[in-house]
Order: sequence, then C-alpha cells, then structure tokens
Amino acid sequence: MNWRLRELQGGSKFLSVLKLNRGFSNLYGEGKGKSTASLGLMLRALGSGLHVYYLRMLKPRWKTGELKLCPNDFHPNLTFKNVPHYWALCVSKTIPEDVETMKEKLKPEIEDLHLQVKSGKYDLIIADEINYCIYRELLSLDKAIKIVDDRPENVELVFTGRHAHQKLIKRADLVTEMKKIKHHFDKGIRARIGIEF
Repeated sequence: MNWRLRELQGGSKFLSVLKLNRGFSNLYGEGKGKSTASLGLMLRALGSGLHVYYLRMLKPRWKTGELKLCPNDFHPNLTFKNVPHYWALCVSKTIPEDVETMKEKLKPEIEDLHLQVKSGKYDLIIADEINYCIYRELLSLDKAIKIVDDRPENVELVFTGRHAHQKLIKRADLVTEMKKIKHHFDKGIRARIGIEF
C-alpha cells in the first residue's frame, strides 16, 4: 500500500492510504453489535485516511451518539447519510402505509448507494440495516445483489442487519454473526445512552 502524511484544513494530520488495493464484501448479521462493528470499521478507515460512505436506514428517530456526531463535519473523508423518514421498528412493519412510504423513501437512497459503489470514489461503503430492509421487502433482493456484483475490486462493502439472505451470504467474502451469551436486557435493563445507542 502507498502511505503518506497529508495536511488537512486546520492543520490536522492523518495517516493517508491513497487507495485500497483489494476490498471485500462483508455481512454483519444477527445479534447485538452489527452497527457498532460497522461504526468501528468506519473510524478505523477514517483514521487511516480512507474515504467512507455510510448509509443508515430504519433509525430515523433514534438520537444515537453517532447521528449527533457524524453529520456535523465529523471528518472530511466521511459522507454519512441517515434516511430521516419515520419508522417505528416494532410497529411500522405491520402498517401497509408505513411500508409503502418507506419503500419510496429508500428507493433514491439505494440508487445513490449503487452509484457510489460503482464509482469507486469511496474505499469503504457501509449500508446499515440493509439486510433487514430486504427481509421486510422494503428493498429488492435483486437490487442488493446487483450492488454487490457491481462492487469494484478496490472497494470494501459492508451490509449489516438481521436475516441476511442466503444469496448475499453466498456472495460475501466475510460473514459475521454476533452471538449473545448473556445480555443485561434479559434482566430488564433498558438500552443506555452512549452504550446501546
């Protein structure tokens, strides 16, 4: 790899990788920690000077730490997008109007995601909760397969979410499941700001 130090606005120095020589297709599915793992990968990539595109879906109302931090010029190499349309995770999936509206809201975002993948402009592209969107038929499996198949060799692609389809698993270079051994949720402890969201 070709490494160099680069001066950015404000005088910050970042170790910069010019381009990934080889990227892979990754699936993070099942269990707690899928989005957290993808965010950790995002930070690692940014810290190494890579360019990152992060698309977050189905979490419009969640005032998570990353949503507060990332869109506010967090890093010059980051494009962070959140689909802002209302979606109540446990309820909206049963309401036909919510499902149809979310399909319409996701369509242009997925088209843009596909364009960004094909462009090779970004070294790392993350589609958070895309597996679950496919499972709930908010997105086309065929479109997701096309995105994976159109990935240039130097682009690292990450899909997160439960219920990853077997056709995507087959195409992936890396597939991870987060297996719960114990969890404080089972004792009735609710999600905590700064840790679970």
